[in-house]
Order: sequence, then structure tokens, then C-alpha cells
Amino acid sequence: MTFDRIVRFFAILAGIDLFGLMLLTVYSVVMRYVFNAPPFFTLDLSEMMLIPVVFFGLAYCGWTGGHIAIDLVGTLKMPALERVVDVAVRLACAAVVALWTWKLARLARDLQEVGNATNLVQIPHFPFVWAMVAGSGLFALACFGLALRSLRGQDDPPTS
Repeated sequence: MTFDRIVRFFAILAGIDLFGLMLLTVYSVVMRYVFNAPPFFTLDLSEMMLIPVVFFGLAYCGWTGGHIAIDLVGTLKMPALERVVDVAVRLACAAVVALWTWKLARLARDLQEVGNATNLVQIPHFPFVWAMVAGSGLFALACFGLALRSLRGQDDPPTS
């Protein structure tokens, strides 16, 4: 399985989770305003469901160039400098996100040991922090892969 397929798979999971979050919101609104019976679990569940939406989409966004970018160096018309800056920025991003992933993994282990959970329905936090670890780890790999592509002079992956 190629890295591109893995990144897209995580993005699809994020989309499915977002669809589920939409259904949960519709359910909550209908129960609250039509039946006057607000479900008490929807706040906790919707907060936890937001985590995969964000973290599973990070790598796809980075890999396909879906983020906002300002090209200051490219306006200088110096391809060699642009390539060096691309490699440096992407390696710096990979290092920062890898550090972030490592800290999240430590947090997940601690939360698993302590047993922290949401307030109302006691949804454990640690599985969702492990989802953050998976998503940010994939994003760190995407940043590193993009740095290698820039170093080799290859174009970024297609956005389709």
C-alpha cells in the first residue's frame, strides 16, 4: 500500500467521522427542540468525535498541499534557493510534528494509566489521544516525505 493511499484512507476516516458528527448534531437538535428531551451524552461524544476529524485530516492536507502557503522565496526567481528553503522548512515541520507526536504518545500512556474520562458519560480520553498520535505521526511522515521529494527535485504529489 502506498503512502498516498494510507493518507487518503485516514482522510476518508475523518470524513466518515465528520458525517457521524453531523448526524449526532441533527439528533441532538431534534431531540431537544422537537421532543423536549435533550440527550445528555451528545456534548461529550461530539467533543471526542472532533479529534479524529482534525488529526486524521492533517496528513492529507499536508501531503496534497491543501494548506495555505505564502511563496515569498519563489518570487525571487532563484530555484536553488527555493529548493533549499523547501527542504529546510519541511524538515523543520517534520521535526516539530514528530516531537509533538512523541509528547502525545507519552500523554496517552499517562491518561491510560490514570483513567481520565469525559465529565458526563465517562468516555475515556486515552483512545482519542492515541488517535491524535496516529494522525500526527502520519503528518510527520508526510512532512518528511515532502522534504525528501524536494531534496530530490521531484514535484509534490498530485492534489486529486
